[in-house]
Amino acid sequence: MIFMVFLSILGFFLLYVLPFLWGIKYSLSRSGFDNTFVGLHNYIEVVKSDTFRLAVKNTVTFMGIAIPLIMLVSFILALAIYELKPPKFVYLFILLPIAVPSTSVSGFFRKLMGTGAGNLMDSDYAMLVVIMIFIWKNTGYNLIIYLAGLLQIDPSLIEASQIDGASYLQRLIHIFMPLCTPSAVFVGIVSVINSFKVFRDVYILQGKYPNPQIYMLQHYMNNKFKSLEYEKLTAAAYIFAAIIFIFALLLFYKDRKYGKKVGER
Repeated sequence: MIFMVFLSILGFFLLYVLPFLWGIKYSLSRSGFDNTFVGLHNYIEVVKSDTFRLAVKNTVTFMGIAIPLIMLVSFILALAIYELKPPKFVYLFILLPIAVPSTSVSGFFRKLMGTGAGNLMDSDYAMLVVIMIFIWKNTGYNLIIYLAGLLQIDPSLIEASQIDGASYLQRLIHIFMPLCTPSAVFVGIVSVINSFKVFRDVYILQGKYPNPQIYMLQHYMNNKFKSLEYEKLTAAAYIFAAIIFIFALLLFYKDRKYGKKVGER
């Protein structure tokens, strides 16, 4: 058992931690083939790039809309299942998109919204299509997490609130939502991770240079990798990693804040 844990830690260090730390060297060098130290020059060049700014703008817009929306939709569906206890086939329809390959998803949405006169993928509404793909694919997984959190709530709390005459809205605000905050934090982090995976669907739909409305940070980094500009690739990655880290800290702060409120009650 200890040996297996050691192998897992070693694999994580070699495959994730070490490359992450090694990338700092590239981001501070003149290029991937010239180790001359240039300080923050690459970071400044990346930030000045109009392409990078477009990629960050689209990625932040996507995450700012899609992540809160999928968290809300997943919670509402989980709450409906918790209260109504629907037939088993309803679970199947909600969870099925998780198992559908990206090629099939992209092909379906290409036929639905990417052909003919109503080609939304080439319009100013392309971002809405990407958000729809993201929500359709990932709602089921988030729903499972929320549902697990709801099932952990002590039924006696709900019964006591009903006896005290609390309305359903009051139970939702003062019982369900605070006690599901840890689940919501986990859903938020998972949604951030899954939001980067939508790049595969966009890439399949429109290639490495898509509609400017949906040119994401992954497009920028992928194109820099293919052009062997590793110094700009790593600099862009660390800039956005810092943004994601700040977002994660905010989620954990919210978790602790609600945890204290629940503890006081």
